[in-house]
Amino acid sequence: MDWYVIDAIGVSYERTKKCLFKPFDLWKWVKLAMVLALVGGGGGHGGNLFNSFSNSGMGSGYGHDHISDYDPLGPIDGAIASMLSAAVLPFIMLLLLLIIVLMYISSVMEFVLVESLVSNNIRFWEYTRRFLGRGFQLFLIRTASLLLFLLVLALAVLPFIFVYDMPSGDHLWLSLIGGVMMVVFLLIVFVIIASVLGSFISMSIPVAMYCNIGVLSAILEVLRKFRLDWQQIVVYWVGRAVLGAIVGIGALAITILVVLITLIPFLILDIIVYSLSSLFLSGFEWMVLLPLVLVEMIFFIIAMTLASMPFGAFLKYHMLSFVEKWYPEASIPFGQGIDIKAEETTGFLA
Repeated sequence: MDWYVIDAIGVSYERTKKCLFKPFDLWKWVKLAMVLALVGGGGGHGGNLFNSFSNSGMGSGYGHDHISDYDPLGPIDGAIASMLSAAVLPFIMLLLLLIIVLMYISSVMEFVLVESLVSNNIRFWEYTRRFLGRGFQLFLIRTASLLLFLLVLALAVLPFIFVYDMPSGDHLWLSLIGGVMMVVFLLIVFVIIASVLGSFISMSIPVAMYCNIGVLSAILEVLRKFRLDWQQIVVYWVGRAVLGAIVGIGALAITILVVLITLIPFLILDIIVYSLSSLFLSGFEWMVLLPLVLVEMIFFIIAMTLASMPFGAFLKYHMLSFVEKWYPEASIPFGQGIDIKAEETTGFLA
């Protein structure tokens, strides 16, 4: 019996090599790295520092034996505390809005990435407009899954909170230890379940695209196929874990190499600039050094993103190559894009 997860390794390697190096196109690398980066991707305790400080005996009368109980800083403290309290809610709302927007962008980029790799042609804005609808469907499914996960996690942690509020004693510590172990166990189980669910969702994306069906329908189709051929998927999960570890080690080695190549020259340049600027701007060297460091950080982030991009592309090609064999009904059109012969590809990309 052939295991598709193994067969897909060689195929995905060749497709990655052809996509990124035949021919090498820096602008193509930048666009694909940007897509992969976009794919990648609050509360309070009921009080505030100013109220606690004021109620401690230091902010109100400085003690019982003080001449007067009047605190001249009290109105100022109250005004600052009110301003901070008023700013917390908008900040939380803004943070939630940002998370929602990034989740939606990530969902759309999942489709953009698949189409870019299959067609070997990255048309960022065209693909983005094309998959806004399916991206929204994926966003809703992911949001519902996340809310369900948080609800179940809250229900699991709730008994632990009640135990924490119990009076102290020997049984309390035993209960706390047992509660912590239970929470850790549940977290591990939830991570496994989330990984399995994420695997099914990833496989459903090309099915939805090339079978021209909704994302939820595609997930149901993948689950139906799983019931018929579950052995391949179980081996796929194990193989992907091993392959992910190997690819992660390779990515780490490349990351360290990029750090050495970029940071050492940057440090030498910073030392030179600091030494020269100190001769003319004594005490104000930061005016020259700060913009330089910001530019270096931007360049460093870009270099890291470009260096890690081939590993992400390879893993996505591996998933698509597996689905191509495991779910042939999807009819992923590799033959119209990445699998076209070299002379045909040149005309296609022109």
